[in-house]
Amino acid sequence: MMHQTDFTTIINHSELHRYILDHGTPATYRRGDIICREGTVCPSVSVVVSGYFQFSVINSEGKVCITGFSLPGEIATDYVCSFLFGRPSFTSITAGCNTKVLQVSTGEAREFLNRTHPEFSASTSQILLVEAYRRYLDLHTKTPKERYVELFSRSHNRLSMIPLQEIASYLSVSRRQLQRIRRTIL
Repeated sequence: MMHQTDFTTIINHSELHRYILDHGTPATYRRGDIICREGTVCPSVSVVVSGYFQFSVINSEGKVCITGFSLPGEIATDYVCSFLFGRPSFTSITAGCNTKVLQVSTGEAREFLNRTHPEFSASTSQILLVEAYRRYLDLHTKTPKERYVELFSRSHNRLSMIPLQEIASYLSVSRRQLQRIRRTIL
């Protein structure tokens, strides 16, 4: 997963994933469709079947900044605010291309996990805090090239569907700077 943090590679969410695959409703989103708007509670938890979602915020200049992605096989939702606490999301989740999912309501997913894995919310909260802090420190201690290399090593075979401008935004660099970084690596 390439979310704003890489926490879902650490959290065992296989039961939730399996539940959504077994009980989810198919849905299709077109590029630009918003499944969760910043300031609203995310209504669903989805498993991406094809395509991808981007997580974004608007900066003080009104520019969209990409904070993460959900790729095929991954879960797409606002874990931090909507899923764990039932509060409005700090981010928007938008289809980056035509995207197919299986989805259940956030309430249904939360109820399932509370019933079958009551420790999930507490352990997820702890992992999210550590991962958010790690990403914050990476922005201050690693160069854009180092962050790109890490991203590429985790997800290189799935990055091809994401436009360079979105990857650049995720890395907090310009598209031109990302192209220079890629030329030095490839």
